[in-house]
Amino acid sequence: MMIHATSNPGYARRRRGAAAVEFAACAPILFTLVFAIIEFSRATQLQQSVREAAFEGARAGVALDATTPDVNAAATANLAAIGVAAADSTISVSPNPLLYDSPTVTVTVSVMPAKSGWLLYFFNRASSITSTITLMR
Repeated sequence: MMIHATSNPGYARRRRGAAAVEFAACAPILFTLVFAIIEFSRATQLQQSVREAAFEGARAGVALDATTPDVNAAATANLAAIGVAAADSTISVSPNPLLYDSPTVTVTVSVMPAKSGWLLYFFNRASSITSTITLMR
């Protein structure tokens, strides 16, 4: 007859703190990995939102009666939807001012991920996410 180690009461006493020690060793690695995944997802979301804001701004400027404030408002509204404040972004429109006979409209949107991310401030202070879109009018 075979006796299992888990049915031995002395074995359970000797293994009492093993789970706590194993968790203490693995938890920092696990939490670092989870926070890295979340922060990478936020950076990817910011990148996609900057592209979309530039496109929506250029799209607002395609209309023949569009003005530069219309383009800025469209891009700012798109960024505000994901929580990027207007002070944390830079939007430039070319030509400025938009004229009735301007052949194209170019919108450049730039966001500092350190100001809009959750943990990116500690790792990526100097870089920015930038997107430029040019559309025919």
